Amino acid sequence: MNEIANAVNRNIKNNSPNPVLTIAKKEYTDAVKNKLFITLLIFLLVLTLVSIVVSSFGFQGKIADYQNSLKILKDLGKITDVKTPPQFYPLQMLKGVVNYLEIIGAILGIVLGYLSIAKEKGKRTLQLILSRPVKRSDIISGKILGNTLLIFSVLGITMLFIYLIITGIGGALLTSTEIIKLLLTIIFSYIYIMFFFCLSSILTLKISSLTQALVICFTIWLVFVLIIPQIGDTMDPDNQIPGGFFQSMNISKPQEKEIMAKFHTYETTRNAVEESSITKHYERMSFALLGIKDNYNGKNLGYIFKDRWRDSVWLLSFLIITIIIEYSVLSNKNKNFKEF
Repeated sequence: MNEIANAVNRNIKNNSPNPVLTIAKKEYTDAVKNKLFITLLIFLLVLTLVSIVVSSFGFQGKIADYQNSLKILKDLGKITDVKTPPQFYPLQMLKGVVNYLEIIGAILGIVLGYLSIAKEKGKRTLQLILSRPVKRSDIISGKILGNTLLIFSVLGITMLFIYLIITGIGGALLTSTEIIKLLLTIIFSYIYIMFFFCLSSILTLKISSLTQALVICFTIWLVFVLIIPQIGDTMDPDNQIPGGFFQSMNISKPQEKEIMAKFHTYETTRNAVEESSITKHYERMSFALLGIKDNYNGKNLGYIFKDRWRDSVWLLSFLIITIIIEYSVLSNKNKNFKEF
């Protein structure tokens, strides 16, 4: 008998009020013991740490270069005071972290979603669990809750390393606003990873062949994470030259808008292609919060959400839709229970 079924039985005997917590705890402990999950987690953390350390040394170097140049000018008597020193934005160092979360974070979500259902299919125990007085919604709720706690644990560890390296190596003290922006980025990262968890578990539950389900999951990952964003970037004329085509040509923002207005259909099509990918919405929202896009540096949260609220709505919509589908798939799974 499956361990989840045993745990549910113990809950029933002990009149435990909430089998969701039992399933969630089992999901968490199973994932922590899984070698594939641990390998992916270590890989993500190592890449994140390397990216942050390199960026922190670069950030510290910029500050040191500025201070040295300022000292030389003061020694030469060229300046006596600096009224508007340049602004340095430490959260910009997290561009590499966002890129890694886009790729490896999505894979992590797919693996967790696949393992969550595949272990039940492999042991043919899902119907056994459902033969107990447990609601089908409790099974999905338990799996979602357990993996939610797991994903937040991963992101929490990542955030702790980020904070320690930025302050310790980069020598930057984060303001309360910057910490809030970092926390919001973690929340949107959870939404992004959880979408792939739900998508993977839906396909693994729906498709009888585990191998076929996994292949389809990674095909969707390839399209959403790599192909569509790359198509959108390639179609954007401003991305064809480092630093931006319009900026390199000294074209002002009003002139840029005037030019792009003549290519309205093209730009609408390009934007529609990008918006079909949850990865692009996650990137846009994260880059805005972290100030990786220069026009969001030093801006308050009100300004950022006013400009990028559509991306947050799209991210939430992607996740909510997959959660609803997952509950629906399990509730309509009667005819396929014999396959388990």
